[in-house]
Amino acid sequence: MTGLKQGASMTFDLRIGRDLAIALVIMGSAFSSVRAETGVLLANAQAGHSERLATGEQLLINSDASSMPFAGRQVDLDKFVGIAGYANEVAYIAVIEGSASVNNEKAKPGQLLLLRPYGAKIGVERFDAIRLTQQWSEVVQAAAPDAYASLARIKNRQQRGVWLGRLGQTSYNVAASGSAANERATRRLMGESAVRDIRFSGASDPMAVEKMVATSFLNALKSGDAEAASALMDPTPFGGRTLAGGAGEARLIAARALIASQNWANIVGSDEPTFRDRVWRAGGATLALRPIDDFVFVSRITGDVN
Repeated sequence: MTGLKQGASMTFDLRIGRDLAIALVIMGSAFSSVRAETGVLLANAQAGHSERLATGEQLLINSDASSMPFAGRQVDLDKFVGIAGYANEVAYIAVIEGSASVNNEKAKPGQLLLLRPYGAKIGVERFDAIRLTQQWSEVVQAAAPDAYASLARIKNRQQRGVWLGRLGQTSYNVAASGSAANERATRRLMGESAVRDIRFSGASDPMAVEKMVATSFLNALKSGDAEAASALMDPTPFGGRTLAGGAGEARLIAARALIASQNWANIVGSDEPTFRDRVWRAGGATLALRPIDDFVFVSRITGDVN
């Protein structure tokens, strides 16, 4: 569809085997000037970074910083050693030493600071140190012996509390805040960084969220980022939210085809998306969004070459 003449138009209405549906997200962190943290990935003892965590990864952090940006919040730290990670429905910081806090909510050793999407209420819960110690392989224990020793002390205190009847062993599974089966089934859809960065940006107004989706999608088209674009494409034509059986790969192929079909930088220009007549518009592009669960995905795009 390249080489369109002035005044021509094109429409993609994502249906498998026919048209295309779209979506994307590229977001700059609101706290880009504030220090993020490096650490050790719990799964393999490899180096990791708090701003580049995949959903499901857990990063062990030992920090002397007074604060760090995470999940759209500014987290205050005090002599902090702990684990940061994302599940589909919650971002979390498990405190092993020191403390981590946002506003008036503070997590101390043995507790989780829970950061929910869309700026929802922050929570503090006790984590199961007995179960958590079992997740540390020998290589991770060797990479961070002091942190593991502190975690083992929390575990011993919890074991004594359980034995004495003062504590019940918590069943809170932060890595899958709902059911583990649902976490696995929807991670491909809600766990992609393009989606997650918007859900955990702190924005709570629905129209602000929609504008972020539209903006990020168009930026991905202009920059040629097919992975970000595919992450925001309506999954309905590809079998729905689980994206099973190769559907995720099909969605990525569709995004690549869409990007290659036209010069989106010329179509969109530098205009910001605005909402009018129930669609989002920027330059010569018009986007329609579809709500799925607590998010919106791009289901249709029309591009006019003026």
